[in-house]
Amino acid sequence: MVVNRFISFKLQKAGWLVALISVLAGCAETGDFGRRRPGLFEGKQGIDASPDWFGSRATLTDLEVEFRNRAVAFTYNPEKPIYPSLDAFEAVIGSNPDLYYGRIAGQADLSVTARYKRVARDAYADLARVPLFRTAACRVAVFDARRLEALAVANGVNADQTALAHFRMASNKALGDVVEAALRQRVATYHVAVERLFAASPDEEVKPTVDAISELRHEVDKGNECPIKQMRSVRQVVRKG
Repeated sequence: MVVNRFISFKLQKAGWLVALISVLAGCAETGDFGRRRPGLFEGKQGIDASPDWFGSRATLTDLEVEFRNRAVAFTYNPEKPIYPSLDAFEAVIGSNPDLYYGRIAGQADLSVTARYKRVARDAYADLARVPLFRTAACRVAVFDARRLEALAVANGVNADQTALAHFRMASNKALGDVVEAALRQRVATYHVAVERLFAASPDEEVKPTVDAISELRHEVDKGNECPIKQMRSVRQVVRKG
């Protein structure tokens, strides 16, 4: 009987171990060509309130959804982790230079040039994403400005709904500010990685890598000034007077 209980305990323990490994494997970022694969909970949405509530996700416009989706790319460490990692942890560490360098140099490459190329690849990926993010942010800002004007003359929007609308606008602006700060942090992180790579393993590949970072810095330094000067006006739906 003691033996049976021992075997049963071992089987239960093995079951929990398998389940844990499965969860951690689901959190690993092992996408093709170095792209991040969504972790276990990334992209999953929890319980939401009634769709007619101003604070519901159902009230997000298509532009706001695109804006948020594009922002996500800059809230995680640019380089995928070598070992399984949780989404929440990745979101917290962001572009941490020490962890980024560890991921860049933590693999036993046949040639150190591969390490430089990983940094250049990440910098060029950001270079392509920055204008798209800023365009999305601009479009959201344009409609938020119109929303603010509409609230000023709206009679059918109560105080709670007005407060939630203002909160949404403030959230949009705050997210844009967070990403802009993250962009500058990423440029600094790439520079730290190159400095450490060259100190450890000088290689001619450093020049194209530094060029990629310089291009990204130039793009980031343009600032988040709205590139869209004119947009078609939406139909007036708010009463005046």
